[in-house]
Amino acid sequence: MAIIKIQRGSGFADKIRNYKVFINDEQVGIISEGEIKEYNVSPGTHTISTKIDWAGSKDVIVNLKENDVVNLKVENYTAKHWLISVYFIAFITLVHIVLFITIDFQYTSLLFIPTLAIMAYYLTFGRNKYLTLKQL
Repeated sequence: MAIIKIQRGSGFADKIRNYKVFINDEQVGIISEGEIKEYNVSPGTHTISTKIDWAGSKDVIVNLKENDVVNLKVENYTAKHWLISVYFIAFITLVHIVLFITIDFQYTSLLFIPTLAIMAYYLTFGRNKYLTLKQL
């Protein structure tokens, strides 16, 4: 038998939610934040993916021999980009306050459009990029 090990990173957006784990398009389990799960599989080529609701990860294809162990890590896109989002929102808020106080400019809320566009992307076209599943 070969082993597929999946480690789940932390991400604020999905902290209390489980990801579904699929091997060869069949759900084999779920994984919670910070957990490491092992799945015994037969030698050969396997397709692994993870999902949460309608979003998920791209497929990872591995070719395993007898007694091979493959290590994978799954995390959501915010695990890497949450700090950038926080800084961006803080910057826009600061710009809005400064412009509103100094020149009574009331349209700085339009600066939030890029953030909303990123969120819309991951809900539609980028739904299979919401989770990142990579081999370690």
